[in-house]
Amino acid sequence: MAGSFSFPDALSIRVNPLKDAAQDVFARLEMEGAVLDPVSWCPDAYIVRGMAREALARHPLAAEGKIYQQGLSSMVPAVVLAPSPGDRVLDACAAPGSKTTQIAGMMRQEGTLVAVEAVRARFFRLRSVCDLLGATAVACKLCDVRRFRPPDDQFFDAALVDAPCSSEGRFKVDDPETTAYWSLRKIREMSYKQKGILLSVSRLLRPGGTLVYATCTFAPEENEEVVDWFLHKSEGLFDVEDAAVEGVPRLPCLTRWGRNVYHEDVMKCLRVRPDQTHTGFFVAKFKKRTEG
Repeated sequence: MAGSFSFPDALSIRVNPLKDAAQDVFARLEMEGAVLDPVSWCPDAYIVRGMAREALARHPLAAEGKIYQQGLSSMVPAVVLAPSPGDRVLDACAAPGSKTTQIAGMMRQEGTLVAVEAVRARFFRLRSVCDLLGATAVACKLCDVRRFRPPDDQFFDAALVDAPCSSEGRFKVDDPETTAYWSLRKIREMSYKQKGILLSVSRLLRPGGTLVYATCTFAPEENEEVVDWFLHKSEGLFDVEDAAVEGVPRLPCLTRWGRNVYHEDVMKCLRVRPDQTHTGFFVAKFKKRTEG
C-alpha cells in the first residue's frame, strides 16, 4: 500500500446529465486541447488529459455546474448502489454532495432522494453543490442519521452509507496534512461510529432493499470488521452481494486480521486497488431479506 501514497491523482470528472451538458462539454474542452477518455463502468465519467487541475476547477463549465471534479474511486459506491428513476433513496452521510449529485443524475430527478448530513458547515456545502448541479429534487436534511426518521415514515428502496473514516486511501507522501489527524485511536473511534450509522440506516430500508457501505480507508477495523459485525448484529436479515465493478482494479478482502476472524462473505466486498487512476476505497453491498 505504501507505494500508492506516491501515485499522482488522476484528473477525472462527471459530465452532469441533469443539465444535458455532454455536447457542450466535449466541444469546449476539446477545443482547448483537452482529451476526454471515457470510463467504461460509469457512463458520465471521463479522465481528462491535457488540462491542469486548477484550470479545470476554474473553468466556466465547472461554474455552470456542467462538469464536476470527482475521483474515480469515489464514483464506485453509487455505481454499486445502482439506483433507478422512481426509487426512494437515502444518502446517509452526504456532504459534500459528490455522490448525492451522482445518484441524482442516475435517477434523472425521478423518485425521492434524501441527503442527510450532521455537520452544519458540511450541510451547507452539500446544499450548495446540489444547487450548482441542478439537483433540485434532493431533500437535504441537517441531522445525525442515527436519529433520522423519514417524515412520511416510508422505507427506502436503497441507501448509501459513505461513512466518515480515517481516510488512509487519501494519504500522500508529499502532503503532511493528509496524515495529520491519523492515529490508531481515530481508527477505533471511526469503527465504533460506522457500526452505529450502518445499523441505524439498515432499519430504514424496506425488505428487498439495497444497502451500500463505503470508506476511503485501508484499515480492516473500518472495513471487513464493520461488515462482519453488521452481519452478526442484524441476525441474518441481510446478505452480502458481490460489489465488484468490471474495470475497477481489485484487491482481495481480508478474512483475518490479528486475532480476528471475519465472516467468509467479506470476500464479496470490494477493495479498490490503488493505481495511477484509482485511490484506495472499500465498498460492501447488502441486500435486505424479504423474509427474516
